[in-house]
Amino acid sequence: MADQEIEEMRRRMAAAAEADNEGRKRNEPARHKLKLLPEVTALLNKNTLRDTIVDPEVNLLESVRFFLEPLSDGSLPAYDIQKDLFASLAKLPVNKDTLVASGIGKVIMFYIKSKKPELTIKRQAERLFTDWTRPILRRTDDYRKKEFAQADYDPTQTRNSEKPINTQEAARAATRKKALEAPRAFQRARMESGPTTYTIAPKSNVVFNENARNRSSNVDIMKQIRGGRGGARR
Repeated sequence: MADQEIEEMRRRMAAAAEADNEGRKRNEPARHKLKLLPEVTALLNKNTLRDTIVDPEVNLLESVRFFLEPLSDGSLPAYDIQKDLFASLAKLPVNKDTLVASGIGKVIMFYIKSKKPELTIKRQAERLFTDWTRPILRRTDDYRKKEFAQADYDPTQTRNSEKPINTQEAARAATRKKALEAPRAFQRARMESGPTTYTIAPKSNVVFNENARNRSSNVDIMKQIRGGRGGARR
């Protein structure tokens, strides 16, 4: 009898969700889900049916997901639908298999990330997500029951393990610093100096011109006179 009741409600919920989506395409108000909401919450809140409701084979929560999903025009369902269904979901023993079969977790994540829902609804969605994922991740909200990894502290082992790392880091840092350092005078490439004396003197190709030498001397003298550095001896 209970299975038939749940299956009938599942069918009616899917039909109401489809009717609202089609109605929104014609700019009609979404009233079918809101009209069925009291019966839905009454069924979800029955303690004797809790295990059956979350049964993946029954999959009633898939229809609950249809109720909570945005409508065909992108608008959210009525606020009362969001508030009442989130409150009912918080009382159900939802498990991993239920989440996978129904896809209800995806719509919960939508309410968490979207900017459209009211703040109170987002808070409800966040609490549901935390409660549902805690058993999956094997977490507890009781600090006294939490387990922490422990290990004996050995300062000598710590120093030995850190020393090679520090040495390697220092070497790499020095290499980077040297590569980025501005070149200095002694770092620039320069020609190697050759011998200062010759075993065989090179042949000179310079043609000596006495007239040019005299002209050069005259120019130097004129520069000294104009600059005031030369002149008659005192």
